[in-house]
Amino acid sequence: MKWPLAKLWQPHLNRWLDKRNPVQRQLFLNHRRIFIFPSRAGLAFLGMLATLLLLAINYQNNLIFALSFWLFSLLLVAILHSYRNIAGISLKAGAAEPVFAGQTAVFKLYVEASQRPRQQIYIGFLEQSELSFSLEADQLNYSRELQIHCATQHRGLLHPDRLQLRSYFPLGLLRCWSLSRLDWQCLVYPAPQAHRPLPLNAGTGGEMGQDLRGDSDEFSGFKAYQLGDPPRRIHWKALAKGQGLISRYFEQRESQQLMLDWADLAGLTVEQRLSTLCAWALQCDTAGVEFGLRLPKREIELGSGEAHLENVLAALALAEA
Repeated sequence: MKWPLAKLWQPHLNRWLDKRNPVQRQLFLNHRRIFIFPSRAGLAFLGMLATLLLLAINYQNNLIFALSFWLFSLLLVAILHSYRNIAGISLKAGAAEPVFAGQTAVFKLYVEASQRPRQQIYIGFLEQSELSFSLEADQLNYSRELQIHCATQHRGLLHPDRLQLRSYFPLGLLRCWSLSRLDWQCLVYPAPQAHRPLPLNAGTGGEMGQDLRGDSDEFSGFKAYQLGDPPRRIHWKALAKGQGLISRYFEQRESQQLMLDWADLAGLTVEQRLSTLCAWALQCDTAGVEFGLRLPKREIELGSGEAHLENVLAALALAEA
């Protein structure tokens, strides 16, 4: 939950971060990208340190002075180790497979570090789930693949929010963090929800009740020769082997072609139409039916197969409202 004041300064912070750290495909965490602030435990530690210092000044107690200075030096050392735990890490954006609206998009992230191990690092998109990781000594100079999750709500081309990397190592007194925006994108298909049943008898012209049946014959097996069978269907090799006259027989395979038309869904909203067309496309692909797509500004010819389905789903995802 964001405080009301946060909504006022958040746009200014975003503009400052965009100017300071532009979008990149790969980035290197250095002093320009790393920020260090006290954590809640760190604020309590500073309060205790201030109290001890006041007591030492008030009572002129050298032992309390020594304890205060020792604790302050411990904090300075923690700042150095906190920075070194994140500095030098390389982040590279990987690919993201398309998903349907409402599903979780998974972005691949390649993390690489050198020189020293890294401990207790949390990473994730802002206001999304995080994961923790460490880089041990045997993982240095090697890329480690992480999967960063991002919830989706709407179709289209998703550009995720800033990636937050943070750590409270080593003492939990400091929050060392970095906000970066990588050049990521993920195609989000419409949620497949059929608001109307699939028009199984829709022809390529978009008219209901028109079947388009192919004339292709499919080989089914052999049968004993009957008078009137065409010579081209006689199995001559079997005759040469002395097995008598045997004919091949074929069954005619009926095929149906569907044109999924935007105009057939009058009365529905734009998103309902796209969701219905998406569900219909998946049903046609499962049934092995050739199908095409007709949108107001684009038309995809009849086809089948995984590549054709992905082309149709991409057109639905990027369709103009």
